[in-house]
Amino acid sequence: MRVKAALTDAEMKIMLRLWDHHPQTMMELTRALESETHWSKYTVITLLKRMETKGTITVDESGPVKTYAPAMEKADFAREQTHSLVRDLYGGNATLLVSGLVENGALSSKELDEVMEMLRKAKF
Repeated sequence: MRVKAALTDAEMKIMLRLWDHHPQTMMELTRALESETHWSKYTVITLLKRMETKGTITVDESGPVKTYAPAMEKADFAREQTHSLVRDLYGGNATLLVSGLVENGALSSKELDEVMEMLRKAKF
């Protein structure tokens, strides 16, 4: 499923909770995020409505309360966002992304080894 619009930082907080555990009710999400965000249930309701409109979550109204779940797997979302980043910010050149990660020290030695192994396997 394609994301219709980018997620805001606030929406991402909800998505991360839903990817970790779903389905959840609005009150479960509000309680889970309360200490970090201090959001009221009305803020969470507004965000959930926006996310439903964007197609990033699904809503189940069959029970006594609405429950919410991600409309896509986290790995699919990450893959799509990475593709968009490479296309939009780096002009389609993934080498520039990797170069930036390496030059900025964003990759540990172990991660560099893993990337090298992936590249070796991809060549064959």
